[in-house]
Amino acid sequence: MDKDVFDYIDEEGESPDRTNLVWNILTISVMVVALCIGVVFLTIFVNPNAGINPFPPPTMPVAMELDTPTPTPRQVLPPTWTLTPTDTLVPTITDTPEPTATLAPITEATATETVEVVEESDMPFVLHDGNPQYIPNLYHAELGCNWMGVGGQVLSLNGAPVTGVVVKLGGQLAGQDVEKVTVSGIAAKYGPAGYEFDLTDIVKEPTASSRSLWVQLLDQAGLPMSDQIYFDTYQECEKSTIIIYFKQVK
Repeated sequence: MDKDVFDYIDEEGESPDRTNLVWNILTISVMVVALCIGVVFLTIFVNPNAGINPFPPPTMPVAMELDTPTPTPRQVLPPTWTLTPTDTLVPTITDTPEPTATLAPITEATATETVEVVEESDMPFVLHDGNPQYIPNLYHAELGCNWMGVGGQVLSLNGAPVTGVVVKLGGQLAGQDVEKVTVSGIAAKYGPAGYEFDLTDIVKEPTASSRSLWVQLLDQAGLPMSDQIYFDTYQECEKSTIIIYFKQVK
């Protein structure tokens, strides 16, 4: 019986349990793989353009470098004129700000004066003496007789230009409703406080009308600063530009 016991012990020593060794090897392998994956992810996070990144970010186009524009100052001199109760408002340009925007003196051969009978008004601005006037297309020479519009200036009590005043054009022309808004001072070809309305989007050539259009000054809140000034238009090319000046009286 003692011999059988020793034989049992020898057999156990010759057949050890290898299960723990296998699990230890698997655990170490998993840890090594996880460490490698972590290193790969960290490398891609720090440098997305690394060669090991299977999905590198797209290459951004090279930004174009444009030349910085250099503003060129432009000298615009205000028109000068002398007014008397019977004079016609005749702007005189002492310097030409733009080659295509030369304001020629208005003479009887180039302008038609319409006397506007204005009733007493409580408004601070009224129609300037001798306005409206009708002249040829001097400011859009490339369009010739295919242009029609309204332009002018807003002047203060002492004749100085008043900029930033809202100017509204309304009424009807050629059976179409007209409603346009601009601000004095943005059409310098008429003067420092000049404004302009282009009517070529409504008519393609000068069109006659009888007091169906009007122009009015408004403040920044939209309240009237003048009455609605009605005027005629003509189909003659020599009368395609309607000049309307406003002057302050109070």
